[in-house]
Amino acid sequence: MPERFLGFDHIDLRVASLDAVEAFYVALLPALGLVHRVESFVDRDGVWRKPRAGERYNVIEYSEELGNAGPPRFLGIVEDIGMLPIKSRVAFAVATPQDVRAWASRLAEIGACNIEFEDDFDAYPAVFFEDPAGTRLELCARRNRPVV
Repeated sequence: MPERFLGFDHIDLRVASLDAVEAFYVALLPALGLVHRVESFVDRDGVWRKPRAGERYNVIEYSEELGNAGPPRFLGIVEDIGMLPIKSRVAFAVATPQDVRAWASRLAEIGACNIEFEDDFDAYPAVFFEDPAGTRLELCARRNRPVV
């Protein structure tokens, strides 16, 4: 049994244009604890590597810094020309309902679209939104125990 529940191992978000979403994720992910950034290149055969001299990266990888506490959560944003936004929603946890409220007011500033803020702090405080490429995301603060 791991000492720390990670919630997820990794997520690879595929987007049609890395340029369209890079600034958004640069503002969002480090603020959510995914602070380590690596730029990579994935070729047509699916082989990942460091970009060669003069070659632009087409993958940005973000992860937590955990030291020896276990493997970090990881999120990769992969440019995949022709990719349509996913229909699923990727949710990130924040610590408190107040954090949800703070993000709800800041998301438009960093380029989020279609922002919907659920202000019912007695049930499920969450803000739903899309990145600039249309990927559906959510920030929420779940309770540790059910509401009675």
